[in-house]
Amino acid sequence: MDRKLCFSIDNKTSDFVSESPPVTGAVDVNLQKIHAQFAEEASAPLAELEQGLRAWTRSHLQDADIDKVIALATRAREEFSVLVIIGIGGSDLSARVFHDSFNHPYHNLRSVENRAGAPEVYFTGDTFDPRKLVGLLEMLKARNLLQKTLFNVISKSGTTTETMATLMIIRETLGDGNWQRQVLATTGLTADSVLFRMHEKCPFYGGTLLPVPDGVGGRFSAFSPVGLFFLAMTAGKNETSETRIRTALEGVQQAHEDFYRPCNHQGNVAYHLARWIHLAEVVGGKSSIVFYNYADNSCLGEWFVQLCTESIQERGTGPNVINAKGPTSNHSILNGIIAGPKDKVVLFIHWGELGTDLVLPKDTEMDRKLTDFEGLSMTHMQTASYRGTALDFSENGVPNATLTLPRRDIPSVCRLMRVLMDTIAVKGRLQDLHLDNDGGNELTYRQDGVEGYKRNFRSFALAPDVGDP
Repeated sequence: MDRKLCFSIDNKTSDFVSESPPVTGAVDVNLQKIHAQFAEEASAPLAELEQGLRAWTRSHLQDADIDKVIALATRAREEFSVLVIIGIGGSDLSARVFHDSFNHPYHNLRSVENRAGAPEVYFTGDTFDPRKLVGLLEMLKARNLLQKTLFNVISKSGTTTETMATLMIIRETLGDGNWQRQVLATTGLTADSVLFRMHEKCPFYGGTLLPVPDGVGGRFSAFSPVGLFFLAMTAGKNETSETRIRTALEGVQQAHEDFYRPCNHQGNVAYHLARWIHLAEVVGGKSSIVFYNYADNSCLGEWFVQLCTESIQERGTGPNVINAKGPTSNHSILNGIIAGPKDKVVLFIHWGELGTDLVLPKDTEMDRKLTDFEGLSMTHMQTASYRGTALDFSENGVPNATLTLPRRDIPSVCRLMRVLMDTIAVKGRLQDLHLDNDGGNELTYRQDGVEGYKRNFRSFALAPDVGDP
């Protein structure tokens, strides 16, 4: 099986694609202009892309950053038994996707030998609810692992309150003596970052910082040191930190090259998907995308929810995203998709191979309704479930499309993530989010809407008594 990523549309229910020729024609003309813009930017100086928050398109080409990640991860794997990621949103969602997709589902319960030297992995810093942080620190202390733990704190500004509050607790727990040697900071490399200023006074682990590169926002940072350090730290059998990263970046590079094919080329999936999503919204009146990953993996959908809604829900437009997992969600939200408001399109993620397979035993002498499935593989049944669900949606008038990947492995998942990032970048320009902005940056890469909650949080947090509302 080759490594193609294919995009297919259920034409039976996607009439909006050709329903309004004047609109679709205008969209196609706009896509040509957008393609020309991105093609021109491909040769622009990196500094220009950094200023416009579009440098994420070259993260996988920044050799100095990549070499630094590999060197630090190789060293840290020898010195620490546990890795704790401290971050929120784009600072930790890509690592969660990598962990959920590539590492053993019971990674932390395996022996060091079976993990091939990779550390145990935990996540924190994304809530003020103390329950899990208390439990994490208690567990590390009880197992005598606290002094063998590396804490990777990720915040471009060093002021992300949820993240930095957790770091303050960890600092107190480790003690003031030499706590920095167990903290690796991934942050902006200027004095605007609190973490940068802290490092200047007393260096963090390795005597260095990992960069959140200029021009790379959190939700577009998966293939910068933000995500790559985690990927390198958790390399397993028959891998090294370097080979794992290089394998991931091969998938990113494939998507990168596809993105600069002609926008109507079959292999340029990002443009086809952006077109379909846009027409579903402006012609079909569909306000929600159900991201239906047909695998036992929720983190990829959580990552896409942030990528899409924080990027293109601007100026009162842009689709909402509902995270679904097949076939689990068939037993929760499927009825609402079919029988509820007709405001949704479904985007399936279908995997040709899911990994090591299992086959249902034969001659079980169970009920006939069950013995019919004897001898079938679980991957075959997962595919049958996907096909049956897609057909059910089509027969009930629910527009759906599918991204099909050959297998669930590092190159395919990373390629998919880059394609989705490109898709959202194109969709933002279809919404004109790159025009007439006071700050000069595209609204696709900004998130001005979060400032209100931050102000209100600070006001309530510093009030004498928050009390009940």
